[in-house]
Amino acid sequence: MTRDRFVQLDPGPARSPVSVNYVRNLLELIGDVGVDTQRLLDQVGLSEDEVYNQEPALRFEQFSRVMLGAREMTGDPALGLLLGQQLTLTAHGLLGYAAISSDNLGDALRLLERYFRTRTRLCIPRLEPGSQWVRFCLAESMPLGPIRETYLEVVTAALVGGIRYLLGDRFRDATLELPYPAPHYAERYRALLDMPVQFNAEVAALRLPASLLDEPFTLADRASRQMAAQKCEEELQKLEADQDWASRVRARLMQAEGMLPSLEQLAGSFHVTSRTLRRYLNALGVSYRSLLEEVRMAKAMRYLQANITVQQVANKLGYADPSNFARAFRKWTGHPPSHFQP
Repeated sequence: MTRDRFVQLDPGPARSPVSVNYVRNLLELIGDVGVDTQRLLDQVGLSEDEVYNQEPALRFEQFSRVMLGAREMTGDPALGLLLGQQLTLTAHGLLGYAAISSDNLGDALRLLERYFRTRTRLCIPRLEPGSQWVRFCLAESMPLGPIRETYLEVVTAALVGGIRYLLGDRFRDATLELPYPAPHYAERYRALLDMPVQFNAEVAALRLPASLLDEPFTLADRASRQMAAQKCEEELQKLEADQDWASRVRARLMQAEGMLPSLEQLAGSFHVTSRTLRRYLNALGVSYRSLLEEVRMAKAMRYLQANITVQQVANKLGYADPSNFARAFRKWTGHPPSHFQP
């Protein structure tokens, strides 16, 4: 019931494309275990041409239907982990080649932090440095509905697999943090990923020793890295030029940690005036206030489903009084916050 409500409140998934390469890899994976992939495509309303043509991405709702259909047809709840493991670095196109040819892990993660959006905009990476530990976080940029856990499994398993490929036996002492309760198949996470997994975290993240950032890559090649990174930059610039202002604002608000920025602060981060940003949004028929409410609602859902207390959620979203948050939440969803907690 809570998942259905979450999907209905989704603020705009059609604007968040996903690389079609991931769907092609999914079809290969389930085809190997005997699933009729043509039947799956027919069932979710996709043609082979849409999956194998030259277009680089599918819309979120198309990707979501394929993932749900594949999970149902295989009967395997850990399908996301298996797909993530199958996604080699080269499956990520130029971004994968840039990572492989980077000097070290720190260089590769910084590239990933900047160019992850060229693969998918469903979550936004952030490298949090520290003296002893670093965390590579993946903040969800929009509500992911019923494929949330599966999608995060794909992304985090691919991240872990990529780093393990680049570092080999040097990849050690890392912990995967996931922002939802442990599923009934939690032991398969630890078995498949071969590492500790912590559930009920605030955000998906890979925590690893800071010393690993300086570990050199055996395939480092600065010329290749520069060429691939330049192509990624060109692709990123094109994507951002094509993205409307409402999507940019929504994604930036979802990425923000702690107190959400004001219109003036957000405009400054885009290097425009608040008046200009307001005009851009008005031209799309939306206001900053309405986007702020959408994001507060989405973040509140995510925090509550991670079993964070109502008091803590209210604090995170900038409400001085939890009762004010509870009233706002009931207005958004028709239910009290406790209705959406595990």
